[in-house]
Amino acid sequence: MTTLKMTALSAGLLAILASIPVVYAGADAEEDSSANSSFSTQISGFIRSETAFNNGGADPFNQNGNVFNGVATARNGAFQDTTIRSGHTDDQTLNMQIFRGELTATTHFSSELSAVAKLRAVFDPAWYNEFDPTRVNSQAIGYLYGEPDYFKFHTQGNARPNPLEWAGRNYMIDFPALFLEYNRGALDIRVGNQQIAWGQAIFFRVLDVPDGLDLRRHSVLDYVSEEYSDKRVPALGARVSYQFKNDWLIDGYVQKFQPSVYGNPNTPYNTIPTQFTVHDLYANYNDKADFGMRAKGNVGSLGIQAIYAHRYNPDGVFRWTASGVNRDIPGIPGSGAALACTPFEVDPTGVWSANEWMYYAAQARLDGVGGLNSAINDFQPCSGALGAAPVPSFDAARQELDTFFQLAGGALVGTNISGLRGHIARDYKVEDNIGGGLSYTLSGEPGSLTDQMIINWEVLYTPNRTFTSPDLNVNFLKTNEWTTALVVEKYQRFSETLPATYIVGQFMYKSKSDLFGRYIGGMGGSETQAPTGYGGGFKAIALAVQQPFPNLIWRFDFALLYDLQGGLLLQPAVRWKPSGNLTVEAFYNYINGHLGKPTKNILGGVDYADELTLRVGYQF
Repeated sequence: MTTLKMTALSAGLLAILASIPVVYAGADAEEDSSANSSFSTQISGFIRSETAFNNGGADPFNQNGNVFNGVATARNGAFQDTTIRSGHTDDQTLNMQIFRGELTATTHFSSELSAVAKLRAVFDPAWYNEFDPTRVNSQAIGYLYGEPDYFKFHTQGNARPNPLEWAGRNYMIDFPALFLEYNRGALDIRVGNQQIAWGQAIFFRVLDVPDGLDLRRHSVLDYVSEEYSDKRVPALGARVSYQFKNDWLIDGYVQKFQPSVYGNPNTPYNTIPTQFTVHDLYANYNDKADFGMRAKGNVGSLGIQAIYAHRYNPDGVFRWTASGVNRDIPGIPGSGAALACTPFEVDPTGVWSANEWMYYAAQARLDGVGGLNSAINDFQPCSGALGAAPVPSFDAARQELDTFFQLAGGALVGTNISGLRGHIARDYKVEDNIGGGLSYTLSGEPGSLTDQMIINWEVLYTPNRTFTSPDLNVNFLKTNEWTTALVVEKYQRFSETLPATYIVGQFMYKSKSDLFGRYIGGMGGSETQAPTGYGGGFKAIALAVQQPFPNLIWRFDFALLYDLQGGLLLQPAVRWKPSGNLTVEAFYNYINGHLGKPTKNILGGVDYADELTLRVGYQF
């Protein structure tokens, strides 16, 4: 299905919904719909304030949080000197303040045909200490590298990558759901914009492969119990499910490929160091489609499922790309033309020293030495015309880098006021995912911990998966990957005066990458050491407990995520619902990435996101 056809379908659905007389859900709705039992509309929604109070400092991946701002740093390049990176380190009082509203309308045309429309609006007043490029005299090229933009998903050559989303610096309006649904007996068909959720994990996604994630609002730090329900990127497509009489389900979909969306540069949860300019090439994949199938059922007391998905990996892969910026190195007239066909641009928001280069390469799980050599080898003869040559060792890389940064800062004209920005491109590569799962419910002694305990096991195999190479090589890195998770869950009653407690424990293993898809061969670097990687694959455990109290006015939650390489996330939470309309939720994210080597675990470098989040919502 082409993008044009899908967009036309969505426009048609909007027109249909706009013409429908509304019947509000509630006592009057039942009375009114009795006059025409096959045609009615129910509307529900909520408004909510979401505030995250910072307890961990500034985001080091942003200009205002760069750990080298204002720090005297020795350089040993063409000569020895000391540089002080211009920049203003500002800790945040708030990591997040957004106001949001959702409106869901479900219209029944008949007992078999209905339409669902969910409209979401988000506003961020930007009550933060924002990066101001004029304070450092930045001329960085790129839509997102001036004043921070909190919601715009910018790609080259595509003004609105998500067809049913309208976004600007402070706002986003979109339709997470806008589809027609036909249900007749065992058959269910949905056509339009929708989210597809497969799998059962809270932190880990194994079989949940149809949709990418939208990380603009609160990264992955939201309420754990919501299980990415507010994060999956919707896509235009069609989904068909059929339930056989023997309880087997066949589920298939085809949809427009939509990528994951990362936080923008210099916004509170940005994770890509902002000394990089990212050229998102999604416009080259805008007309691509994903498809998949799932079979799920029971053989005796054993639950079985199998999936196959052919998709473009929504996370994307990154590589060096030519900057296209013709700006001379100070004191070398005409050098800008050669620099434009390398991955670099002279600008004070770039890197100023070899120390900074190696530090942020390690934080991004990249190889600083290999990255330098790739930037030189993959962009000949332009890089050679500037005097760059591949290096054989870590020390030689540091010396050549410092020489480049001295020249970029204006050493030939007696100044030291600038650095070099790196330019990378984001591509998307096709892959096949083949997976399956087993589930079994134990029957122990009534009331015991094993009674009605559910055990789920999921496994996924991806042959020739494409990864970002730690050296940002233009040829990427390809290898087979296995992903698996074991999930144990149950409801257990510990007291006659309390409702049952929900408990879930999980273990995850990935053979080649971490939880966020970063190749483990790029792990373990530092300012003074190239990455070592580690063997045995990525391993992590998760635990979640949910305890409601009588009358369901109060609920206590607790979640834990531990990377066996030494990263820990703890999230205690409390939920208060004094009435059917008002809900108050508070949860604290404690992050410690220093229980092992920080650049070897998934939480190293994000300790700044220690925070208390308060959500106050009103439902109607």
